[in-house]
Amino acid sequence: MNFVVGIPTINRADLLNQALIKYDQCWPTLEIYILDNGNQEIKTQNKNQKIFKTDLNIGVAASWNFLAERAFAEGYLRILMLNDDIELLKSEKEINQKLNKYPDHCLVVQEGTWSSFMLPKVVYDLIGPFDEIFYPAYFENDDYAYRIKTHKHTDIQTDKVLNPTLYRESMSFKMDRILNKDFTKNKNRFVSKWGGEPKKEKFKSPYGLPIIPPPILTNTDSVKNCRITSSCVAPMA
Repeated sequence: MNFVVGIPTINRADLLNQALIKYDQCWPTLEIYILDNGNQEIKTQNKNQKIFKTDLNIGVAASWNFLAERAFAEGYLRILMLNDDIELLKSEKEINQKLNKYPDHCLVVQEGTWSSFMLPKVVYDLIGPFDEIFYPAYFENDDYAYRIKTHKHTDIQTDKVLNPTLYRESMSFKMDRILNKDFTKNKNRFVSKWGGEPKKEKFKSPYGLPIIPPPILTNTDSVKNCRITSSCVAPMA
């Protein structure tokens, strides 16, 4: 299985730096793309851990879009998206063995939450980008899951191989409560878009309108007015 790791981060470099030390041992040759939304001091451990920086917080959905589009443009067929406050200490071989049974049109997510999920290029191409209207966070994953479920050529499954070895719940929000201020607004956006809360959706297409093909966005289009730079070779610890 051909995949890269993607990690968006905003304010938990302390936890991410601990994880990067362990990933250097667990995944010494696996490329890890880190999107820093908070101008943090992130300490990479090898040349395969690469940092991209934004000049503002672009939110979870846009971060996932940037990392996915970067990975797929580099020729990867899947991206393993991880939160910055978890640790997934499973070997590349174990992940491959467990997930190879899933077809290319299937997104695989950990049990319970979306702290860890494997996104195939095929799914991203068919479903389109994550909806950046859900800013800065919450309900972008529910929206994507429902879009997958209502698409006749895609599927979503859970697998415990993606369950974090170390799980800390919503540590970024505990650090900065303002990140949680739009929870209700995003919930209302979801209800407006799908006619009900997650698992109670009524619409089969956004806002109950006729289905139209999703637009294909470039990196520039998906994150308007935001400059993302690469510092690929960041200072090593």
